[in-house]
Amino acid sequence: MVIVKMGKTMCSRFDLNSDIRAFQVQLGLEMEDIIRMPLPDGFNRNGPDDEDEDAAFDSLTGTRRPTDPIAVILPHQKAAIRYWGLSIPGMNSPMINARAETLTEKPTFRPLLNRRCLIPANGWYEWRKDGTAKHKNRITLPDHQPFLFAGLENGREATIITCAPSGSIAHIHNRMPAVIGPNHLAAWLDPHMAFEDLGYMLGPLPDHVLSWQEERSDRPETDQNTGADEKTNQIDLFSK
Repeated sequence: MVIVKMGKTMCSRFDLNSDIRAFQVQLGLEMEDIIRMPLPDGFNRNGPDDEDEDAAFDSLTGTRRPTDPIAVILPHQKAAIRYWGLSIPGMNSPMINARAETLTEKPTFRPLLNRRCLIPANGWYEWRKDGTAKHKNRITLPDHQPFLFAGLENGREATIITCAPSGSIAHIHNRMPAVIGPNHLAAWLDPHMAFEDLGYMLGPLPDHVLSWQEERSDRPETDQNTGADEKTNQIDLFSK
């Protein structure tokens, strides 16, 4: 896996909901909003309508890495496809993250502050450094619900907004994706709302909300919150 390094980059990969139809039911998204949009390179519509639908969903599910196509939610509950990471002239790597604290100061992000979106995911991978060693952690919600990351998009690409971490995962990394809660979805997506009135949404989740699991090569993978062996742990949302 390629680790994208851009200063204090937060994460290099995350997982979308593997059952996008269930996610559609939860948020009331119309499937046609994705099905009718042009598919990214490598996904062609050559078959019957049901195959076209499967191709659209296949292009958006599973593990997502920088530059991959991802699903985003736009105003009026419209779903769209964007590539993960903003292309910046003179930079070799895409900007997959944007720091919440400096969004209004950066010329890259200022034009996008009213082009806000939501990025659904089951969770994300992060690596805890221990000297020269790195230990992979996966971070999820204990109740298996998807996150809705705060994002910005430019019509083709999208970036995830990050904030300081919740205390429960601060030992893993000093950043985390900013999560928009259910009561704030409409306001975050409303282009008529000034960004200055929404900044309070971009903070860490309460400590008890997150569940993290570290993969270890010398013993069975264990949920660090419960001590449960991975074989019996229901938080098993990630592609291998």
